[in-house]
Amino acid sequence: MLDNKLLHALAAVIEEGGFDKASLKLNLSQSAVSQRIRALEEEVGRVLVVRTTPPEPTPAGQSLLKHLRQIRLLEQELAKDMGLHAQDGFVTLPVGVNADSLAIWFLDGLFEYLRENRIILDLYVDDEHQTHELLKRGEVVGCVATREETVKGCRSEWIGVMEYCCVCTPRFRDAWFSRGFTRKSAAKAPAVMFNRKDKGHRDLMERLFPQGIAGAPIWYVPSSEKFVDVVRQGLAYGRLPEMQIRSSLESGELVELLPDSRDPVSLYWHSWDVDSALLAGLYSALVTFFQGNTGE
Repeated sequence: MLDNKLLHALAAVIEEGGFDKASLKLNLSQSAVSQRIRALEEEVGRVLVVRTTPPEPTPAGQSLLKHLRQIRLLEQELAKDMGLHAQDGFVTLPVGVNADSLAIWFLDGLFEYLRENRIILDLYVDDEHQTHELLKRGEVVGCVATREETVKGCRSEWIGVMEYCCVCTPRFRDAWFSRGFTRKSAAKAPAVMFNRKDKGHRDLMERLFPQGIAGAPIWYVPSSEKFVDVVRQGLAYGRLPEMQIRSSLESGELVELLPDSRDPVSLYWHSWDVDSALLAGLYSALVTFFQGNTGE
């Protein structure tokens, strides 16, 4: 059996982002934290932490962290079921979510459930195509992702479909696309993307123009709220979730450039394949809220 004190030292170094911060969390000296990591590495016979800034777990370290987080979840559930938590005790769940879902609906769908179950979320935010990797590495207990395929030891459940629309202001449309959404106009008009991992815009352009577009000016705005602002201010066009801009489309503040090319993106909830009432309740609250707001 591995020593829990050593495992908790490993988790603190990675989760807090450094040996100094881990020492504060554990109320130990940095030297004591380093000694515990070395002792754990000697016990398992492998390097577990890459001493970078911040420190990164090796594949073996990731496996141990996933093991520890699963134990934590099961212990927290057992304590809750047996009434062993203090009155002010909380269960902490690390969860991965894409920025659009977080900005539009994710927390709204969970507020009531979180209050009733005294849960604190440790949110990891990434592109919807990347959150799957957080679960695979064992960094989160569950995540919202666009991939249906499950990670080994996990389960996948459907949430619903988020439709993305290619939109801009009427004035922007008239200035850049007065003759329609052509390859020539798309190569000149400013577009906005979340970050360089954002595949949505590139996939749309490849479908419309297989021969490719060179030199198109791109904004990179890694904030769902500010992303919308760039489009609403007439600085660029971009793909936005219909759920987020429904009222703007209805009022005419924004218009669809490609109404026949809406992009339906299926969302899935991936979580560890463990018998957890907390994870099951989390998924139930998410899917009920999402589908209630998309008419599915």
